[in-house]
Amino acid sequence: MPIEQPIDQYYVIGNPVKHSLSPQIHKDFAAKTGQIMHYEALEICPDNLEQTLNVLRLDQAVKGLSVTLPFKEELYRYCDKLDDLAQEAQAVSNVIINSKREFIGLNLDGLGLVNDIKNNLNISLKNKRVLILGAGGAAKGILGAIVRENPESITIANRTKEKAYNLVARSTNSVVKLNACALNEIAGVFDIVINATSASVAKENLPLKLNNFASGALAYDLMYAPNGTVFTTWCQSHNIQAIDGKGMLLELSKIAFQHWRGVEIK
Repeated sequence: MPIEQPIDQYYVIGNPVKHSLSPQIHKDFAAKTGQIMHYEALEICPDNLEQTLNVLRLDQAVKGLSVTLPFKEELYRYCDKLDDLAQEAQAVSNVIINSKREFIGLNLDGLGLVNDIKNNLNISLKNKRVLILGAGGAAKGILGAIVRENPESITIANRTKEKAYNLVARSTNSVVKLNACALNEIAGVFDIVINATSASVAKENLPLKLNNFASGALAYDLMYAPNGTVFTTWCQSHNIQAIDGKGMLLELSKIAFQHWRGVEIK
C-alpha cells in the first residue's frame, strides 16, 4: 500500500492570535480554488518561539506561516533567506518553508496595504503627505511599499523619537522626503494617516489633533476589530474617513496564498 502523504499545513503565529481572521480567509481561498490544505491559528509564548519554530521545521507537513504581533522582527532574525522587502523592513509577515526545510521570509504587509488603498478604496498614494504612527515591526513592514508609490512625503512618529529617526535613516530612498518626530510632537497636515502602533490593542487614543488631517484625509489602522478600532472610531466620530486592517489582511493573504499554492486569487 502506498504511504499516504500528509495534508499540507499552514499556521498564523502570534500572541494573541485567537482573533485572527486568517484561518477563515485561507479556508475560503482553498475552497474556492480546490486546494487541499489545513490552516490554523497557533498562539506561541514569546519565550518558546525559537523552540516552536524548530519543531515546525522538522514537521514535513508544515509548508508556510503567517506572522503577526509580536513576532515579525524575530522571524526576520530566524529565517534562512529573505525577500527584498523583508530584508529592507527587517521584519517578516509570511514564511515559505521549502523542501529543504528552509524558512524563506517575505514581507507582504506593505503590498497588502497599498493594494487595499489603491484597488479597493481607489485612492492614489502618489504625491500624498503620509503620516505613519509607530516605528516597530508593523511600520517597518509597510514603509518600503509606500515609498515605492512616490508620495510627496512620509513622516514617522513614535513614542521613542530615536526609533523613528533610526527607521528614516535606514531608508535608501532619495526621492521621497522622509521625516521623523515623537508622537507628542506631530505637526503638519496629512492626506493619509496610518496607525502602525499597538494602541488599538491597548484601547488607547493617540495624540492626534483634527488639524493634522487634511480635508478628505484617509485614516487607516493596520489592526482590526469586529466593530472598528479605538483609532477608527475616534476618526469616524470626527467625520474622517477611517478603515481598519481587514482589507490589508485580505490583500496580503491573496499574495501569500499564491506564493504557497501557485494559484492566483481573483
